[in-house]
Amino acid sequence: MPEQNLHMAVKFTATAKAIPDHPCLIQGQQRLSWRQVDERTNRIANALLDAATLQRGDRVAVMERNSPAYVESYLAAMKLALVPCNVNYKYRSEELQYLLEDSGAAVLVINAEFLPVFEPIAAQCPHLKLVVVIGPEAQAALPAGRMAYAACLAHHSAAPPNLAWAAPNNDDLLFLLYTGGTTGFPKGVMWDTTVYREMHRLLGPMVRGIIERLPRAPASMFRSRTGHENAISRFMQSPVFRWLIARQPVREALGRYAERSFRERASGPLDVAAKKARLMRRFPNPTLVACPLMHGTGWLTTLNTLTGGDAVIFLEGAKFDAAEVWRTVEREKVCTLIIVGDAFAVPLLEELERHSYDTSSMLMMNSSGVVWSPKVKQGLLKKIPQLIIVDSLGASEGLGRSEPITAQEGEIKPMRFRLSSHMKVFDEQDREVVPGSGVSGQLAISGLIPRGYWRDEAKTAKTFRTIKGVRYSMFGDVCTVEADGALTLLGRGSGVINTGGEKVFPEEVENVIHDQPGVSDCVVVGVSDPRYGQVIAALVAFHPGQSGSLDDIAHQCAARLANYKKPRHLFVVDKIPRKDNGKMEYPLAREIVAQRIQQLSASE
Repeated sequence: MPEQNLHMAVKFTATAKAIPDHPCLIQGQQRLSWRQVDERTNRIANALLDAATLQRGDRVAVMERNSPAYVESYLAAMKLALVPCNVNYKYRSEELQYLLEDSGAAVLVINAEFLPVFEPIAAQCPHLKLVVVIGPEAQAALPAGRMAYAACLAHHSAAPPNLAWAAPNNDDLLFLLYTGGTTGFPKGVMWDTTVYREMHRLLGPMVRGIIERLPRAPASMFRSRTGHENAISRFMQSPVFRWLIARQPVREALGRYAERSFRERASGPLDVAAKKARLMRRFPNPTLVACPLMHGTGWLTTLNTLTGGDAVIFLEGAKFDAAEVWRTVEREKVCTLIIVGDAFAVPLLEELERHSYDTSSMLMMNSSGVVWSPKVKQGLLKKIPQLIIVDSLGASEGLGRSEPITAQEGEIKPMRFRLSSHMKVFDEQDREVVPGSGVSGQLAISGLIPRGYWRDEAKTAKTFRTIKGVRYSMFGDVCTVEADGALTLLGRGSGVINTGGEKVFPEEVENVIHDQPGVSDCVVVGVSDPRYGQVIAALVAFHPGQSGSLDDIAHQCAARLANYKKPRHLFVVDKIPRKDNGKMEYPLAREIVAQRIQQLSASE
């Protein structure tokens, strides 16, 4: 029996036929159903075919904020068997030129507000065949080689595109995910349908962890998220369900069912996936993606949500606004909120402490990639008792594991991930680290990994390695394995600080600083030192209206850390420099530290 085509373009259209009137993409007053998005993406795809001479596999770069147009541009490219790729909208002209040249983009979809960045380098991008401009500013006459996004929707057919080449299929590259990392030029990570076909490896253990916590969960966790109780939600709040879920065999059976359901929705036959999508209309899980789509967490979550037939919601503001998040949660009855660590979680908690919002629809809050401190998690769980907090381990180069936490845990401790069946830890000789040995190694992930880096065989060979016949992604996370199988993460190898021959992982020091009263955020970096090569420096930000003591922080670091790990320099700043995706701006942090040290030297 031939393999069924599960390319996202095919899956999306099949889901649109199954639930045509179900909400798909929402932003403010713009509410698009699955049928509308399917038709709109057909129009955009036909517009690209009509306006430019394209070839199968051409890249389509998208420089846009979170919006339905962002998702539609990706889906339209996929329907043409083209390869969409993300562009950081913070880029300057030279950075944009590099990405367009590296990807060899044939099409650029760009919001009009970013045209001033593109114009200086437009003549230096001869490979670009078409520029599509989003926004009302694009309604004016555009020069040759450019067209308005609105014109694509208004003047082109809603019928499926008629391709002169092979239709999208399972063997295709699905999209490029450009990731900057901490050093060097951005790298295009090549993802195919593996990104959702293997997602059960991540979601299965997470759901099993949630199920194990159900016997102690509050009744509010089982209420209907729509506000209208049904037979199932009433049963789940009944004593009978409590009695059943307290039994281990029942929880194990539920876990097996949940993992099988994930497999069927993501990689099962299209008719089964469509049936699941129709069923889920009774149990909607609208997901608010508050972090940027241009980064991995935002886009991968959006893609996974769409493969399940749920609605994706975006904020309207150009900048993250915690008040807008909670207003949107109230209005749209959001079930799942996607953020990136404390950069998002701290202002969200502060807003809940200042004002009251209806968060009764909330079930999950997910984060990936950066620190999400225990005290902030504890505060959110206190405000939203039914909430399940999910912390995820992974990178653009591979997805590892998601761990849930609920209010019934008691004291929330720093997250400790456990090994899943697709995860290993290898030492420098490629030997598997023995749990409890204290030996550090590099995390290796199989299965849920991409093909490699776009046009970079050397970096691909370094990061994606085959050990004992299994292909792994080893993107630099260093850790030890405890006797119980839990991982103690020591940090990303590229950010390690070498001080006097001793290696220090910034996250270890940051965890100690985060624990101190009043601290809202911090960053630890290495700075040059004539004696030790590098020494530790930290920037610390306190909550508004609170003034913590650097002396207290220094005392705690001395009490809890080896001498060589203690910060030699501690400075207070109003705000820690972070990117829009919540990740640290390390070059800027180092620059601030260097300036402060220079100012101190000048005053002595």
